[in-house]
Amino acid sequence: MMKPRGPVAFALCLIFAGVSALTKSSGCGKPLASGFKQGGTGSTNKVSFTTTSGVERTYLLHLPEVYTAGNAHGLIFSFHGRGKDGAEQERLSRFSRRSINPSMLVVYPDGIENMWQGDPDAKTDDVGFVLELIEDLTSQFCIDTEKIYAAGKSNGGGFAANVLACDPIASTQFSAFAGISGAYYQGNSESNCEGSTVSVQCNPGRRPIPIFETHGAADEVISYEGGPRRSRCLPSIPHFMTEWSERNGLGSSNVSTSLYDGNVRKYEYGQAGVNVHYRIRYLGHQW
Repeated sequence: MMKPRGPVAFALCLIFAGVSALTKSSGCGKPLASGFKQGGTGSTNKVSFTTTSGVERTYLLHLPEVYTAGNAHGLIFSFHGRGKDGAEQERLSRFSRRSINPSMLVVYPDGIENMWQGDPDAKTDDVGFVLELIEDLTSQFCIDTEKIYAAGKSNGGGFAANVLACDPIASTQFSAFAGISGAYYQGNSESNCEGSTVSVQCNPGRRPIPIFETHGAADEVISYEGGPRRSRCLPSIPHFMTEWSERNGLGSSNVSTSLYDGNVRKYEYGQAGVNVHYRIRYLGHQW
């Protein structure tokens, strides 16, 4: 069986690099603050951040070797799964590796109590935190504001591709969203939960919203088929992606391609791969 982690990270970076517009942030031209390191994994910066409501947050910041204040760079937010942290997400996603991501900055935030908004137990306004963090980062660093992306695994994937992507404000701040083994919780109970038909609540501030999603068919934590879990209802992955396609005005049909001797199946909704899903046979709850 293939090991999809590397190709997934590489595919994400290719998709993230695909936006051609260049809009420089207010941080362009500002010298790098003292103490910040540039380089690959091992040179990541641990940063503290206080929200306007007074909540202390932390995150890891990867500054690529090629970063300069005169050139606008892309920015990736990579969100960890429930019970994990930013350091684990850096190791998992490998976005700090030059061979995968040569030029974009990467933020690996730490969730409060190691979880993100969208989890049944989460009580923090993580959307507000992320919006404030984008404002802070774009004022400090030279960012191409048309190349800001959100990706995550499990609870972090649900936060990226469901919570942020569906928020009327946050959806306008990111160019694309990616969920890997995503937990896309809906509703407030497990009663009458049918994964293939559950209502997916979503109110993005623009359309279309590019969504990239991968999921293991053998995922025993967040089932590919959806269903009741932790007092919520999980949509099946095909239903979740079809809902995005229809919301984006792309219809309910898709083009399916068999890859890696049938172990991976790629589903493309609409033209130019605006919504893309990879179903990986035999894979469990993994990146």
